[in-house]
Amino acid sequence: MYVEEDLVFYNLPFVNQDQLFDFMADKLEKKDYVTKGFREAIKKREKEYPTGLKLSGLNVAIVHTEAVFSNTEKLVVIKPKEPITFKNLEDLQPIEVDLVLGLILNDSNTHLEILQKISTLLQEQKVIKEIQDVKSQSELLSLMQYYIN
Repeated sequence: MYVEEDLVFYNLPFVNQDQLFDFMADKLEKKDYVTKGFREAIKKREKEYPTGLKLSGLNVAIVHTEAVFSNTEKLVVIKPKEPITFKNLEDLQPIEVDLVLGLILNDSNTHLEILQKISTLLQEQKVIKEIQDVKSQSELLSLMQYYIN
């Protein structure tokens, strides 16, 4: 089960990417889902290989590190109160991201499988509309569990 209740966050006020990554690392380290090197690795990887995606009606960042920093297979879902600035992976220009998905995967085969599943989902207007319309953490949790788990 990739999506679990205490890794889905809704309407939290992050001021920037670093604060969001620190929050994510704190939650994951506390559950021993990642190694101590995860925090710096995710920040470094995002700087070197931006993950922002401009989609029709929703901007998403699918952040991840190398498998060596993960102890399990999970998906962190964050729909912040206000969009967070990321760089677009296509043109490296800043974009305001509405949804951050953190892939915590310790198997490279699973990594590609989940990435493909998420990519396919995010091409569906129905799914994007449902994500846009979410009004609570429990709605976001149900939606992500329905589509991902």
